[in-house]
Amino acid sequence: GGGVFLIAPAFDGVGAGVEEECDAAVSDLTPLLEFERGDHADHAEEVTVSTRELDALVNRYKGYGDQLLRLNDYTCAISYYEAALRFVSTKFGRIGGTLVVNKKGHSVIAEVDCVEDDEKNNPQYDVTFISGEEETITQKQILLAVWTKDVTFIQPRILLNLSRCLLKLADVDEGGHQHQERYRSAAVRGASIAMSLCEYHALESSDETTRELDSLVEKARMVRSRAFLGLRKLPNATVDARKVLARNPTNREAQSLLADIKAVDAHIKSVDRKLSKEVCRWVQTATSSSNGSDAMGRTDDSI
Repeated sequence: GGGVFLIAPAFDGVGAGVEEECDAAVSDLTPLLEFERGDHADHAEEVTVSTRELDALVNRYKGYGDQLLRLNDYTCAISYYEAALRFVSTKFGRIGGTLVVNKKGHSVIAEVDCVEDDEKNNPQYDVTFISGEEETITQKQILLAVWTKDVTFIQPRILLNLSRCLLKLADVDEGGHQHQERYRSAAVRGASIAMSLCEYHALESSDETTRELDSLVEKARMVRSRAFLGLRKLPNATVDARKVLARNPTNREAQSLLADIKAVDAHIKSVDRKLSKEVCRWVQTATSSSNGSDAMGRTDDSI
């Protein structure tokens, strides 16, 4: 589907109008997958089908993304995951509809009570959060629309795999630190929305589906913890990893991740201590010289 991605970042000008040629070994090339050969002209905004047909369509595009993910083609996989999301996640204006909203940096479920345009014809949404609190929000605060008929929880599954792709791209992208940060921040957003969706569906779920949703939340926490670790937000990464272990103490991936977080934390503190010692030596050397002593004396008089 066309349009702006819901989760993945877009980088202006990257590759625009540039055609690069390079040599590659034939053994490194793989043929296009069958679905990549066709012309998929479906657009999320134009599709009007039954719930069963919509479910099949979303699953088909998710399946395309899954195949590409297994081939480590993360960029193309993201395109199909985003297209799958757009089929069911972009109809914001339905009164009585359910949304995931950005509320002070957190992904929160809200129900639409009323939609009206402001003086500039921008839609304003009166919503009620699960807590009962009411608020008027703008479309910019809406992360996505909840597909309330999602009996197989495909929305959070797509978001989870999409976030995994974003983490992989953060590791391999050569666009520099800014690109890596935006990929990881998007992975945090995708995993957070997935968790909010799972919590929403858990409100009316059976014991069997609750276990399924708990498993998805656990996986989303792992992805988000990895993303936080890459962003050097170690307290956030630690919280997610520990929450996974609190529910599943034998989770080896979470144990390994927590060890990684502690190792990174120790390394950062070691570097900070070394830098602090170097600064102290510099100050001591500066103050021991006559010029340095005069300079330090002048700073004592300043405010």
